[in-house]
Amino acid sequence: MRPSELLPHRYPVFMLDTAEVVEKNRRAKGTRQVTMNDPLLLPGGTLPQVYVIESMAQISGIASGRGGGSLFAAINGLSFSGPVRPGDTLEVESTVERNIGGLYSFTARAAVGGNIVAEGGILLHFDEGT
Repeated sequence: MRPSELLPHRYPVFMLDTAEVVEKNRRAKGTRQVTMNDPLLLPGGTLPQVYVIESMAQISGIASGRGGGSLFAAINGLSFSGPVRPGDTLEVESTVERNIGGLYSFTARAAVGGNIVAEGGILLHFDEGT
């Protein structure tokens, strides 16, 4: 599935190359190939943690099953345990934990080669009109 069909984001902050709905309106996973030519890399050659968080938020939006955009409302208990470098495939997944109206809570994680590099909670707010 093409993530660009499911999200309003565009280059340069479009963080997903692939996306798959694992369980409709509940769980999704996706990937991003990090290359040496990536415009988001820090001078030391790592992907900033804020972009790892953004990739987790984008896959969370897809997991929700809601169309259109959302507002990033909060990060809960997010921890990092490793860097993301050129040549890595960032694997992200997210699961809806609960929703109240337009406010959705997710458990999300990011991994490289099966090793978790970030995990925690993401909170997104969707406009009730969408």
